Amino acid sequence: MRNLLVGILAITATSCATAPGKTTNDDPYENFNRSMLAFNLALDEAVLEPVSKGYTAVTPEYGRDRVSDFFQNLREPVTLVNDILQGEGERASQSGFRFVLNSTLGLAGLFDVASYNGLDAHKEDFGQTLATWGVDSGPYLVLPILGSTNPRDLFGLGVDSALLTPTNYARYTGDDDENTAIRAGLSVLNGINARAGAQDSIDYLRSQPEPYTALRRFHTESRDSEIRNGQTNPNKSEKLPEFGDF
Repeated sequence: MRNLLVGILAITATSCATAPGKTTNDDPYENFNRSMLAFNLALDEAVLEPVSKGYTAVTPEYGRDRVSDFFQNLREPVTLVNDILQGEGERASQSGFRFVLNSTLGLAGLFDVASYNGLDAHKEDFGQTLATWGVDSGPYLVLPILGSTNPRDLFGLGVDSALLTPTNYARYTGDDDENTAIRAGLSVLNGINARAGAQDSIDYLRSQPEPYTALRRFHTESRDSEIRNGQTNPNKSEKLPEFGDF
């Protein structure tokens, strides 16, 4: 961990002046991508949607909000480290304060009390960090389960998942198998809750005359906006509603 932090500081010192890499909608694997989107939509219709609707039926909105706040709080360390890597000191401080405040007064993140105090959430990941260092996205990809991505974001997801996710370091019991089971259970709960929250957006996607083109456009434009910390491109087309978590 010490070596990781040293590397973070060293990279940050040289990264701030780098022009952001491009996020493109280049699509040389379109046939494969369309097949994967069809697979994902079929899997969603057959399995994920019924499960999420059952979850919604037995879990009131208040409870789903607590689950969302809990997992948002678990992401704060990932955002914090990537803020630092991007040289965003003010945003890093905000992420750090949010994590401390919500983990304590917010009862382990079940309540987003930081937002009530003017500290709104934002999300950063290592894919965005690579973009700020000048790494281009590479071609658009649709993968089974994971959905829309690109080589840069796929590598970034691996780094975030392996090195920066706090649940990887938490030990809930003294048994490794039980710890693995708990982590898996948390991941499943997070996925079901996120899918439930994305119902309207997925219905909207399915209603599009060309869902694949609409999704590719949405992904490219939303990632570009996230990399630029919410600054929008005035020439961009209207995007689909948010369903980034899912």
